[in-house]
Amino acid sequence: MAIHLYSHSRQDLERAVEIILQKANALVSAQQRIQDEKTDDLIPQNEAAEFLKVSLPTITDWRKNKGLPYYNFSGRFYYSKSELLEYGRNRNRKMI
Repeated sequence: MAIHLYSHSRQDLERAVEIILQKANALVSAQQRIQDEKTDDLIPQNEAAEFLKVSLPTITDWRKNKGLPYYNFSGRFYYSKSELLEYGRNRNRKMI
């Protein structure tokens, strides 16, 4: 079993750290954009029920028992329109 040791200059290490930080910042920025897009389309529970054309007890049941994605702010439930659409698409596929 051979052991290889490498020696890097300080400049090489600084450049490597710089590249890593640039990639990490790009990833954080992309995640923030995705989160911002989700919060832009948040609607309260009553609007989500209207959007899906279901009753409030139905949307509550789906949230509690069937994995409907939601956000809870100060005890109030909000839903992302895009996530509701995706949930509906997946739910219809399972029923077929």
